[in-house]
Amino acid sequence: MDFNLNEDQHLLRKTVKRFTLQEIESIAVQIDQDAKLPDTLIKKMAQIGLFGMAVPRQYGGAEADHVSVVLACEEVAYSGTGAWWLVAFNNSIPECIAHFGSEEIREKYIKPMCNGAGYSSIQFTEENTGSDPKALMTTAIPDGDDYVINGTKRFSTFGGRDGYSVLFAKDETGNCTAFVIRKKGEGYGVKKSWDLTGGGGIETVDIIFENMRVPKANLLGEKGKGFETLRYWIATEKIEQCGASVGMAQAALDEAITYAKSRTVREKSISTMQGIQWMLADIYTKIEAARWLTYRTAFLQDQTHPHWMTEAAAAKLFVIPAVLEAVDRARQIHGAYGYCKEFKIERIVRAIAGATGIATSLEINRSIVGSWLSK
Repeated sequence: MDFNLNEDQHLLRKTVKRFTLQEIESIAVQIDQDAKLPDTLIKKMAQIGLFGMAVPRQYGGAEADHVSVVLACEEVAYSGTGAWWLVAFNNSIPECIAHFGSEEIREKYIKPMCNGAGYSSIQFTEENTGSDPKALMTTAIPDGDDYVINGTKRFSTFGGRDGYSVLFAKDETGNCTAFVIRKKGEGYGVKKSWDLTGGGGIETVDIIFENMRVPKANLLGEKGKGFETLRYWIATEKIEQCGASVGMAQAALDEAITYAKSRTVREKSISTMQGIQWMLADIYTKIEAARWLTYRTAFLQDQTHPHWMTEAAAAKLFVIPAVLEAVDRARQIHGAYGYCKEFKIERIVRAIAGATGIATSLEINRSIVGSWLSK
C-alpha cells in the first residue's frame, strides 16, 4: 500500500498550483462579482493539459488517471471560484463519452473538449425532475434519421457557452436515452441565467429545446438506458467535487492560520491560544481524512473496482460534511472579518455552500450506500 503520489502527479500539482495563483487568484474577486469566467481561461487550461486527462490519447486525451483529475480540481478550487467546474466538466464529460460512445461519436466530439475548443455540459435536471429519469418531460421523438428534441433543462453549467453537451430525454418508448449534442444550434436557446450564492464562474442556465434535431447516430450508450450513462458520469463528478471541496477547505485553513498569526489580543497572537490551536487541529484532521478518502475513491475508479460508483457516494457522504465544518471553523477563527467580502474566507464559505445539494444531495447518496449494504 503506497500513499505517495508519483512523479507525474507531483509535477501536475505543482503546475496547477502555479497556474491557479497566476491566472485565477489574481482575478478571483472579479470572477466572483461577474459570475463569469474569462473567455481566455479555457484555452489557457487546455494548453497545460487540464482537460481530457483520463481520455485515451487517440481521442485527444492524456491517458492519465482519475487521481490526477482530482488533483487538478483540488488546486484550481483553492481559488474559491467556480473555475474548477471547467476542469471537472471538460474531464468527466469527454471521459463519459469515451466510455459509452460509438467510434464515430468519440472521433467527432471528444477532441474539441480536450483542446479547449468547446465547453462541456450535462443536461438532465428539469424544473420538476431531480434524479428521477421517469419524471423527465423533455422528449426525443424519432423522425427519419434524426430525433426531434422538445423541452426545458434546468441548471445547465456552461449551457450558454459554445461546445457540446450530453442531453437526457424521454424517448418514444418512455425511457431515458442519452445523446451528444452541439450546443447553440437551431432549436437550442438559453432561457434563464441563475444568480448563484457562490462559486462565481459556474455560469448556470436554463435551456429550452424547440424542435431541435439530433442525428440518431448521436445516441450515447444503449437506447433507453440513459440512466446508466448518467450514473457513471455523476459518480465521476462526485469524486471531482470531493477533490474540489478539499481544495477549498485547504484554502480556508491556510487563511485561518495566516489570520490567527497576525491577529493579536493582549499583545499575543491568537495562534498561541489553546482554543484556536485546537480549532486548527480539528480543521486539519478533517481535511486530511477527506483528502485521502477522495484519493482512494479516485484510485478505485482507476482500478475499475466493481463498486467504485457506490464508493463515490460514500466518499461524498463523508467528505462534504467534513469540509463544510472545516470551512465554518476557519470562518469562526476570523471573527467578524469572516463575514466581510474583503477576506477570501467569505468567498470560500459561499463557494462551498452548495456542495450538499449539487451533483446529487447527501440524502440520495445515503440511499445509494444504504441500499447496497442492505442487499
